[in-house]
Amino acid sequence: MKCPKCRSKIIDGVCIKCGYMKDGISVKINYDYQKSDLELYEKDYDKMIHNKGLLKPYLLGCLYIGYKGHLITGVLLSFIELTAFYYVYRFFEAFAFNYQMIFGFIMTLILWIFIRLILSGVLNSFILYLDKKSIEQIRKNNPKNYKVILVNHNSSRSFLFLMNIVICIFLFVIFLVVMSTL
Repeated sequence: MKCPKCRSKIIDGVCIKCGYMKDGISVKINYDYQKSDLELYEKDYDKMIHNKGLLKPYLLGCLYIGYKGHLITGVLLSFIELTAFYYVYRFFEAFAFNYQMIFGFIMTLILWIFIRLILSGVLNSFILYLDKKSIEQIRKNNPKNYKVILVNHNSSRSFLFLMNIVICIFLFVIFLVVMSTL
């Protein structure tokens, strides 16, 4: 059976990850003091440190950064990625005399696949670096109860992913409008 809160395994009526019980009561979480702060903060630490599960970073690209909780960095890098692919498309489109649109699209798609392969190998390390910076900030602002904040942090949020997409598309539309007026 899966926990309705965190989707982890429930053993003997208690979630092994968050302490949720079948009757709706939560058991107090006793966090492991042997774990590092980064392991407490990032729930997928084992997958990320060993670079397992590369499908999400490959498919999402820089949007994956926003999905993992770093919205501003994710939006900026997603916007840069989107505008770079726009200019790459325009660049390749200019070289073909016949079938300009098809040539530009195919070359951009090939480059996109190559870039995403590189990003899927690098993004987990980059996100762990950003998480370390966030932990330092939390430790500085809340020196007494920062471990509780680290344990309660939810690193994968669909809301942040959707916000990342909406803001990035909005910025790209503004970019296109500004570029068309020049």
